[in-house]
Amino acid sequence: MNTYNYFEDNWLRNMTNNNSLFTPEEGFLKGNLFSSLYSQYKNYQPMTLKATNEREKFFLELSWVAFAAHELNLYLDVHPNDTSMITLFNDYRKKEMDLSRKYEEKYGALTVMSENSNDNQFSWEEENWPWERDMNV
Repeated sequence: MNTYNYFEDNWLRNMTNNNSLFTPEEGFLKGNLFSSLYSQYKNYQPMTLKATNEREKFFLELSWVAFAAHELNLYLDVHPNDTSMITLFNDYRKKEMDLSRKYEEKYGALTVMSENSNDNQFSWEEENWPWERDMNV
C-alpha cells in the first residue's frame, strides 16, 4: 500500500465517524466542521461571537447551520456514498431552509433570491445596512 492510499483510507475512516465533527457553532468559528482536519495556528483562539439582540441571535444560528450544510456538501462532492453524512447534510439543509424562512417572515428578505422579495424591487436592499443599524435595538 502506498502512502497516499494509507492516508486516504485513514482519513476516510476518521471522517465517517460523526464524533470527528465540531458542532455547527464551533465549526463556524474555526472555519472547519471536521475536527480531524482543523489545525490551530500558533496560539490563535477564534473569536467568540455574541448576539446583542434577537435578530442577531437568529441570524447567527442560521449562519452556523448554513456553514455546516455547506461543509457537508463539499465533503459529499468527494464522498457521495457516505450515507451517514448524507443524512446529516439533509438534516442541516432542512434546518437551514426552515430558519431562513422563519427569519425572512420576521425580518425581511436575506437575498435577492428570497421568496419574500417584492417582484418589482429589491426589498433586501431597503433594509438598513449593518453600519446604519442601531446596535442597541
